Order: sequence, then C-alpha cells, then structure tokens
Amino acid sequence: MKKITRRVPAHTVHSFQCEVCKTKYRTEKQAQECESRTKEMKIFWVGDMALAIEARFCNKNSSFSYMAIGKIVKIEGPVLPDYEYECKWLGGDPKRLNSHVYEYWLSFKCPHCGEKRKHPYYGPELRSKRF
Repeated sequence: MKKITRRVPAHTVHSFQCEVCKTKYRTEKQAQECESRTKEMKIFWVGDMALAIEARFCNKNSSFSYMAIGKIVKIEGPVLPDYEYECKWLGGDPKRLNSHVYEYWLSFKCPHCGEKRKHPYYGPELRSKRF
C-alpha cells in the first residue's frame, strides 16, 4: 500500500492507495481491505477475437439487433467491479464477489449501418471467437 501525503495551505491531507487498482482511500484499513481482494485472471488479450453474448441495437434503426463480433483493442484493470457486474454476471456468488476485475474494450462494426464502435465488456459478457 502506498501512503500519499499532500500539503495544502491550511493543512496536510493523508490518503492511502491500493497497489492493485490504484484507488485512493482515507484510511489505511480501507486500502488494506481493497488490496486483500482477489484478482480475476485475464481471459482475453489485445488482438483476440470475441463475441458479445447480449444483443445490441443499431443507433440508426432501433428495431435492428445484432451480436457484436470484434477484436479486443484495450484492457483496463484491474478495477473494482460495479453493482450490476456483481449481481448480474457473477450471480451474487460469495466466492466470486469482491474481487478486482478486468474490463475489455471490444471494437466492432454494426452489420446494419457499417458504423465502427468500441464498447467495454467484462469477461463473462464475452465468448472467444476463433476465425
């Protein structure tokens, strides 16, 4: 854990940073709790082809849905998961909750309008696609 000291004109501010996700906390205990969380294993790498398992809708024709198929262009993380990820994708399973996760940016093309897009997905939202 990294201790950060910042001096401002009226007083000095101390904060503590999780070494895994770089989130800053006011207390050392909170930072240690964050560091003690497990870290999800990477399942994709930059350049891998992937398929999103939920349908997306075209921006120009909202009645046209498709499955996003594209290439992983960026990986962010490890980061703290949001509430939707823990409830929807991990199913509230206690052994999978409270971990640091990776966010995968998928670059794909809409088959209807041909527009190129990028969208972040978590690991359980994607399936490996081999061409």
